[in-house]
Amino acid sequence: MNDDLDHVVQRTRQYWFTDGLVELSMGGIFLFLGLYFFVQSLLPSGSILLFVLQASFILAIIGSIFLGRRLVSKYKSRLTFPRTGYVTYKQASVTQRLISASLALFMSALILGLFLTTTISMNWIPAITGLIVSIVWLISAARVGLTRFYLQSLLSIILGVGLSLVHLETYQSLALYYAVMGIVLMLSGALILAKYLRQYPPLENDSTA
Repeated sequence: MNDDLDHVVQRTRQYWFTDGLVELSMGGIFLFLGLYFFVQSLLPSGSILLFVLQASFILAIIGSIFLGRRLVSKYKSRLTFPRTGYVTYKQASVTQRLISASLALFMSALILGLFLTTTISMNWIPAITGLIVSIVWLISAARVGLTRFYLQSLLSIILGVGLSLVHLETYQSLALYYAVMGIVLMLSGALILAKYLRQYPPLENDSTA
């Protein structure tokens, strides 16, 4: 009985990712961060703009995540729910939201703080970034049960460590890491979305078609 209930819960969670929109959103966020760090790689040390961009890292993370969630919800209401139905998900409690926000702030502050450490530590920022993202994907994979999340988690840690071993300039390494991950997520999301739209064509009375 419990196994059946767990299976239903997992299937319900998987439904949120069935159309690839979440991965498209995450891919867009990663590409934005890639551009964010690429711009910093072009700025001279001591630049006021460089300082402003560094100081706004946490705001950039939180703002992009907030915008991504809004866009996912918007397009799900236009593409997904009219085709395969709407599922009401339990809203996160205040405590859960505080924990999530605190975790996001901690990870952002950790990465930002590493920029103030020694040169040796700076070389490993891409690896640490890849590890953090890998853990997030691994937790999502275990919770949802989607194989592609495990692969994305593995790619994140391999890419991060690889870029650290190459010893590129830190901002260049981070720009390349987020750009590659963003492209992979965008491709994955696009393939899932294309498959979903083929499998579930719009209803005849669907005005969103």
